[in-house]
Amino acid sequence: MQFEIRENSRSLWSWVLLNETAEPVIESRRHFPSRAQAAAAALTFSQLVARAGRTLSGGPRQIGFL
Repeated sequence: MQFEIRENSRSLWSWVLLNETAEPVIESRRHFPSRAQAAAAALTFSQLVARAGRTLSGGPRQIGFL
């Protein structure tokens, strides 16, 4: 998978995550005033997903202090 940064007709930028066949998997809901900001948002999203993958346990989530 790879991210693609796209510009729309109003000179706003967004990111799209593409699968191996270049089909969109998910797109940003926000638009950004610069390409650099859209790229930074894509990087942040990828880091959040990686962190979520590391915490995947397969079991029920425990709630509480213990």
